[in-house]
Amino acid sequence: MQGWFNIRKTIHIIDHINNNHMIISIDAEKAFDKIQHPFLLKTLESIGIEGSFLKIINSIYLKPSTHIICNGDKLNPFPIRSGVKQGCPLSPLLFDIVLETLAVAIREEKEIEGIKIGKEETKLSLFADDMMVYLKNPRDSTKKLIEIINNFSKVAEYKINPHKSSAFLYISNTAQQQKLEREIPFKITLDKIKYLGIYLTQELYEHNYKTLSTQLKLDLNNWKNINCSWVGRANIIKMTILPKLIYLFSAIPMELPKNLFTDLEKTITKFIWNNKRSRISREIMKKNTKEGGLAVPDLRLYYKAAVTKKIWYWLRDRKEDQCNRLGASDLSQTVYDKPKDSSFWDKNPLFHKNCWENWRTVWERLGLDLTPYTKINSKWVNDLNIKKETIRKLGEHRIAYMSDLWEGKDFKTKQDLERVTKCKINNLEYIKFKGFCTNKTNVTKIRRVATNWETIFIKTSDKGLITQIYKELNQLYKKSSHSLIDKWARDMNRQFSAKEIKTINKHMKKCSTSLIIREMQIKTTLRYHLTPSRLANMTAMESNECWRGCGKVGTLIHCWWSCELIQTFWRAIWNYAQRVIKDCLPFDPAIALLGFYPKEIIRKKTCTRIFIGALFVVAKNWKTRGCPSIGEWLNKLWYMLVMEYYCAKRNNKVEEFHGDWNNLQEVIQSERSRTRRTLYTETNTLWYNRR
Repeated sequence: MQGWFNIRKTIHIIDHINNNHMIISIDAEKAFDKIQHPFLLKTLESIGIEGSFLKIINSIYLKPSTHIICNGDKLNPFPIRSGVKQGCPLSPLLFDIVLETLAVAIREEKEIEGIKIGKEETKLSLFADDMMVYLKNPRDSTKKLIEIINNFSKVAEYKINPHKSSAFLYISNTAQQQKLEREIPFKITLDKIKYLGIYLTQELYEHNYKTLSTQLKLDLNNWKNINCSWVGRANIIKMTILPKLIYLFSAIPMELPKNLFTDLEKTITKFIWNNKRSRISREIMKKNTKEGGLAVPDLRLYYKAAVTKKIWYWLRDRKEDQCNRLGASDLSQTVYDKPKDSSFWDKNPLFHKNCWENWRTVWERLGLDLTPYTKINSKWVNDLNIKKETIRKLGEHRIAYMSDLWEGKDFKTKQDLERVTKCKINNLEYIKFKGFCTNKTNVTKIRRVATNWETIFIKTSDKGLITQIYKELNQLYKKSSHSLIDKWARDMNRQFSAKEIKTINKHMKKCSTSLIIREMQIKTTLRYHLTPSRLANMTAMESNECWRGCGKVGTLIHCWWSCELIQTFWRAIWNYAQRVIKDCLPFDPAIALLGFYPKEIIRKKTCTRIFIGALFVVAKNWKTRGCPSIGEWLNKLWYMLVMEYYCAKRNNKVEEFHGDWNNLQEVIQSERSRTRRTLYTETNTLWYNRR
């Protein structure tokens, strides 16, 4: 999070500097290994850390020692005088405390001139062992900076890594530039500087978004032959591609061209389907798993979510993002306010206008106007000509939003407001406030229940904020698409209620802990498989007759269920299922294909394994004439049992596994052994007959 703040602040500074400025990216050489223990302990004491906590740190770092094992022999111990413990959660914090000593010295040194924008002077940005220094008058400031760092190095052993450190110089005098290059121990660049994986330059799109887009395309092209299912490929996109994009969206929330998202989504679709024609529409795959999709990320909406997150910092008036302090205006009032003139945004940092316009499109789509969380210093109130002093005093006493002016169902009295603010409120101003908030048009807007969006923005923590905003954007920008469950309902001559559809989607998501097994149910529910009827519609050359040779039209429900050559197999499976669960099970395609069981069936998990095993066998014999064998089904069940066992072992759920598979395992073993005995007898009979 702090990394994004530092990146945006630096970009804003680069956008504003004109001449005789320098930005230095300093990388420390083996930073965590060189901190001297005596200096660390003295620093902790100097900032007021004492008592039990200091004793604990002392016990770790006062006189640590280690030894080397050579050829199996333990050598004599020797003392360690530097470095913080690797893997210890305290280590980064201890390093930051030590580095803050250097940071304070740089901030307080008047000979080091920072870059000033408005009233805010910026000298430093810190993130772990990365330091960014902003300097005016590079020659004089750099000399003093190096002197302070050298003095700090004498006590803390802090050293600059010259190979990884660089300086972005903005200067028009070539002679001064050459002189600086000789004097400072940093590599000087004139066009860009890399910080936390981001190229900081005036050409942000070219050096960051285009570069990342090219790299992602190369990665996906290199992974195209990976031995992975299409569902696994969709998960690869979520785990490897999406985090990189979200990081860039958050660090550089600039306006992006539409073709960037279009090209990336085409590349992702090709990768998921391995350069073959997609079997399931992109819109269905983007749906949430609760809605019957695969939650394949919508990059446009993730971009909007990352940009909209910045609005939360405005509304909460959070100052961690120093970029918000560099602007000339209070941004918190703009979130639920009337639109500002374009000149207002020209006075603010580079990305603020894009963030506002992005939020404005969301707001208009939501149909919002005046809200309970409109600030009392908004344009709505300014139009009432109420004194700024009155509004300021109300804001200082926790009356920040329009809804704060109410006490239960009643508007606060003048005496209540005066008691809170401890100052007199003009009668006319109070009447204006009350008249505006209680008129028929506005009272319903201010007193209504908070929307999901408003609930998100009033949260005190930004944890999981992008995910929450993305979910809301998904609902807001939802495109109408035909429900695949409704298509199954038409095929089965029935209707599913909204609750039943939710149950089917949940079954698709949680039918097995093993992705290999779960994928079969996903394919079936999402109508993945091609049929003679579908291929005939795609190409005029194909026949629409069932591949099993029954002579009927090969629709999806026919190939899965109603074909007379497959019905024998399903009835045999049903007999096994009823025998295992010791209960009567209606012969219904919704049970076998979609996992939709009657309420009275208790052992649904056991049935699910039986029917998914059958789905595997039917799919394997999709174009084979005749009926699949029970032997194949038993072998597939045994394979599923092994897969789920390893998943259960990995997740420490072996007991739950045995509970689900116990009775079914006995049936599989007995049937497989009987099948083998029968095969052995038949083989012997044939051999004796030949004799």
